[in-house]
Amino acid sequence: MRTCIAVLLLVALTARDPQAQATPAQTAPVQTAETPEQVTQRFVAAMRAADWNGMASLMHQNALKEMRQLLSGVFEAPNAGPIRQQLLGVSTVQQAQALSDTAVFASLMRMTTQDADVAELLRSAKVEVLGHVNEGADTVHVVYRMAMTINGIPIRKMDVMSLARSPVGWRGLLKGDVTALAAGIRAAMQSQ
Repeated sequence: MRTCIAVLLLVALTARDPQAQATPAQTAPVQTAETPEQVTQRFVAAMRAADWNGMASLMHQNALKEMRQLLSGVFEAPNAGPIRQQLLGVSTVQQAQALSDTAVFASLMRMTTQDADVAELLRSAKVEVLGHVNEGADTVHVVYRMAMTINGIPIRKMDVMSLARSPVGWRGLLKGDVTALAAGIRAAMQSQ
């Protein structure tokens, strides 16, 4: 069950929320040598290598900020010590507040590989990037195929990683189901 939750967390954190468009003031066109496909390949390579800081560096600053805001109520609740420790590796509200948006993302991703099955799943996953579809000048959706084996069952799945322009090039956006993930964490916290 923990493996399924960790896989859901990874999926929830690594694609686009339709509401998470970058604001025009922050999306001045940037000349970059890196294509959206290359950024996606680097993101997947960082995920497979359990390089959570590397993954975080490939996320859009607005997406990192949005994720932190969605989860801030959970991390700042007085009775959330065990969940803060499990997800972020800190126990106090002050320690959680002191974490950068990037550190919050990296900590959440790190938590997903505490299960040896999930770590092996990530290392063995094969990804084939197929191309991208533009949505305006500042957002693209990179289509890829992922092949993995879960409990001996081969799984092939098509997915999309959405990216937005940033001052440092193309960077990843969150999936829309991060809101559901945050609600699930809040519910788990309330049941403790």
